[in-house]
Amino acid sequence: MAEGKDVERGRKLLIPPFLTPQQEKKEQRKTERRVKIKASEDVEDGVAKLPPDIHDALDKPAEVEIIAPGGSSHEKKKVFRVVVSDKIPSGEIYVSSNELRALGVAENTVVTVRKK
Repeated sequence: MAEGKDVERGRKLLIPPFLTPQQEKKEQRKTERRVKIKASEDVEDGVAKLPPDIHDALDKPAEVEIIAPGGSSHEKKKVFRVVVSDKIPSGEIYVSSNELRALGVAENTVVTVRKK
């Protein structure tokens, strides 16, 4: 050690945040997806047909809530039973034409599908 210099003791060492150990973040699953809604004649009333990838992404629900846009806080919501079908393309869901009319949206409208 250098002569004549006193060592300072008792000071706290400041560690920048990027050097501190990171806490493991829990992976959060998305509980909703944005998809196109289409009408199909082979779907019963009260049923929504989902592709397997969206069904898995929503954590395999038995019921989903479909929220259609409607302007400032006038969203239209409806709950459907889920039927999974491999024939449906990814990013789309099928409901009956009566239910589509009841929601008040046109075909190919982007809606939010949420696990109920």
